[in-house]
Amino acid sequence: MIHKFSVRPVGAVDLSIDHLRSSLGLPDLEVWRDYYLEFAAPPSDADLSAIAEVLGDGDPSRVTLDQPLDPATTVQVAHKRGVVDNESPSLVAVGELLGVPVRAGKVATSYRSADPALAEIIDQACRNASIEELHVREPAYRTLVPAGGYAPAEHFDLRQLSDEELAAVGRAGGRNLSADQMRRIRDIQLAIGAEGVTDVLLEALDARWSDHCLHTTWKSLAGGLLGRLMAATEATGNPNIVSMFADNAGVWEFYGGWSLAIKAETHNGPSAVSAYFGQLTKLGGVLRDILGTGLGADPIGCFEYTATGPAGSQAPIAGRPAPAQIARDTIRAIKEYGNTFGVPMMRSRMAFHPGYAAKPFALGGSIGLIPTDQARRGVPQPGDLVVLIGGLTGNEGMHGASASSAGATMDEAAVQIGAPLEQVKFRKAIIDLRDAGCLRALTDVGGAGLNSAVGEIGEACGVWINTALVPLKTSALPMWRILLSESQERMILAVPPDRLDQARAITARHQVRTTVIGRFAGTGRYRVFHDPQLTEADVVAADQPPSADAGDPGFDIPYRLLGYHPPDRSVGPPPARDPAPPRWPRLDPAGIVKLLEQLAGDPDIACQAAADVQYDSTVQGNTVYGPHYGSDRPVPAGYWAATPVDDLPAAAVFATAFNPWLFDADPARAVRQLGCGLLGRLVLAGVALPDICLCDNFYTPHLAEHADAWLVAMVDELAGLVRQFGTPVISGKDSSAGSTHTDHGLQHVPPAVFLSGLGKVPDHRRLLPEQWTRPGNLLVQIGPATGSPVGTAAARALDLTGSYLDPVDLDDYRRYLRLLAEHRHRFVSGTTPGPGGLAGQLLHGALASGLGADLTPAAYPLENLFAEHRCGAVVEISPDQLPHLPAELRPTQVAILSSRPGLRLGEEDLLTDHVIDHWTNSFAEAIA
Repeated sequence: MIHKFSVRPVGAVDLSIDHLRSSLGLPDLEVWRDYYLEFAAPPSDADLSAIAEVLGDGDPSRVTLDQPLDPATTVQVAHKRGVVDNESPSLVAVGELLGVPVRAGKVATSYRSADPALAEIIDQACRNASIEELHVREPAYRTLVPAGGYAPAEHFDLRQLSDEELAAVGRAGGRNLSADQMRRIRDIQLAIGAEGVTDVLLEALDARWSDHCLHTTWKSLAGGLLGRLMAATEATGNPNIVSMFADNAGVWEFYGGWSLAIKAETHNGPSAVSAYFGQLTKLGGVLRDILGTGLGADPIGCFEYTATGPAGSQAPIAGRPAPAQIARDTIRAIKEYGNTFGVPMMRSRMAFHPGYAAKPFALGGSIGLIPTDQARRGVPQPGDLVVLIGGLTGNEGMHGASASSAGATMDEAAVQIGAPLEQVKFRKAIIDLRDAGCLRALTDVGGAGLNSAVGEIGEACGVWINTALVPLKTSALPMWRILLSESQERMILAVPPDRLDQARAITARHQVRTTVIGRFAGTGRYRVFHDPQLTEADVVAADQPPSADAGDPGFDIPYRLLGYHPPDRSVGPPPARDPAPPRWPRLDPAGIVKLLEQLAGDPDIACQAAADVQYDSTVQGNTVYGPHYGSDRPVPAGYWAATPVDDLPAAAVFATAFNPWLFDADPARAVRQLGCGLLGRLVLAGVALPDICLCDNFYTPHLAEHADAWLVAMVDELAGLVRQFGTPVISGKDSSAGSTHTDHGLQHVPPAVFLSGLGKVPDHRRLLPEQWTRPGNLLVQIGPATGSPVGTAAARALDLTGSYLDPVDLDDYRRYLRLLAEHRHRFVSGTTPGPGGLAGQLLHGALASGLGADLTPAAYPLENLFAEHRCGAVVEISPDQLPHLPAELRPTQVAILSSRPGLRLGEEDLLTDHVIDHWTNSFAEAIA
């Protein structure tokens, strides 16, 4: 039996609804939520009233029961019937708490207006066609429980197949196995003497050997790219390294017996199909990476970066969300997961670049805290139990790893469905399990599902699992789908048998679903089968693996046969770029004001409060700086800092560096400029150079000409930075499928790498603030100049083109960083230039502090105002300190601070009302 509960808002109109009315041109629009609940037995009137009171937040008068849609005035948007709502488990839990037997739930949003075009407007602006359906009449649901069925494993004899036939099998059913990989699987069949291989093995290897999991692009190019970065990192001999590229996150020693974990990962393919679920699970997945590091780290901060196409453009693939919808859905998703999970936002930023129109750059990251003695990856022992905790396994996220790796068409089956409350529950459970000594090892269930999680953790000794024991969202699923499902909020634990009862007591206290699905074994083999007759109690009691013919066999393969090395590929150097920069034009003061008005509305410079204010940045109570600063108006801070250990003043300090416009021009020099600028920002803040580590996230096209050459060049550039400055890369991830076939042809993302920097300082009170402080102080530009207009926000406004980026001498920059550290005690405040150059920094400084600045003649040339000197800094000092700055810092006075607001260039005030209005409102207007 299914009942519908419609919950309408009361009181003042929510600002988001008011904004929606304006943006859609529907002034009479009403919006509410519909909750469908399926009951295991007919509920009483009292049961229905109790549920209405909960859904109405204590006010049952807000709730209407079983009211159908009015076809004349109302439409409804709901997930397609094969897509599981992430709210469904919460609705079931509500029923359990009230003693009402709820089997499943479904949530929809209804829109009411007298406008006859309502359905068309909502369909275009508020529905994701990939995963949602529009109802103009009340839907007739027979059940809300997704139906499924078990199908026995299919068998394929590969021995006599031609290369063409092998390729066809490799591509069948949504798989993305190459002909070379299929030949390797045939070799496996021959090696084990089997009559055939199952679809379970094919699907498992399709995921295991995908670029997402095996990093085939990086392994095949130039002798192995990861090896180059690891060799450079090892050469630093940095004693702060606890763990690098050996776990779900890199680990960096902190203070007081604690360490910091850092990880960032992209979710580009799913976010192109459904930005809400793609971005929701992006953040959820990287938080699980932190939880799955060592024997369990606790997340203490998160960050996100999203680049999509120009805000006013349409999606280049019919049925996909347009860039503005991707932006709106991203905000909703990041807010929901980060705030629900209770982790502070360290930095968030959104960009609009034509290269990301077909496939956005959806990056999420997190840092965590862990006792150093628990920070190295655990190793399961033979006999340990394979314990699955967290969410149910459903028919979603199929082929997510392999499809996104191959650049194949992503569909709703490849989109994961996130449920943050499930992860909230096991977050504390994992920490309690760790501290109670119940864990031998653990890992998260992410890309490629249980296949990746169990397969990787079991490689230390061997493992077997029974997929019939995996708790499902559906009535049944084939074995390979259970194994490959990327359903979210799940973890795999290795629990010693004598600690199982204690572990169960802990997870029960946190209301975390816990199931034993197999055992680790000293066999050196990876085995998967499906046997409904083998119970969980049988697995716990078993001292020997089940017989070879138990249930429906999926595969039983020695790990030594599961390796795959893609064919080696060599590349030449990338093409030469322009030998000289384009000329800056000449502008009079009025022209400079007009240019600044344009730049103030550039998304790289403008206020993104429409997104930022929705993310909690103070939860946990440890944030001491960032992600914004400003006593008058909040502007983006150059770094974030927090004191995560009670009674210690020591701070973790975090910053990022990325600019797609630079990578458009010259990917290798972009790495150098941005990498140097990131180190300079952290050193200016107060972090010693040896106390900084890096995390990289490469996102590159796979079908673009010279893409491989640029990737090798970028890796070599980053390795050079690591060796030169002793700042190791301890974590990272590569996404090499940035080419997409669209309705308008092939589109490529720019070859690029997003850099994150994590540092530590013994006392947060020594960090340098960024806000201007005192009238009469000087603003002084220091550091190397990068004066080319290429890649700047001003170049976009002035339509200047070219590919020349200024070189930066690393020896000179190392000397600059040394002098910067030696003389930073002279600075009162300081920032590092970003988009908009000096003009952008002056704009942010004036808005943040309420002070004004009178520009000195050195700031007048256009190339000095708008060139983005990314490797330098703008510092505030008292006039008597200027003579003490060494010439090697290249100090140049650019302004005198004043109590009179404004940015005065001679008689012209650059800080006009139009500039402030553009800065304040342009982002919100662009994504409306």
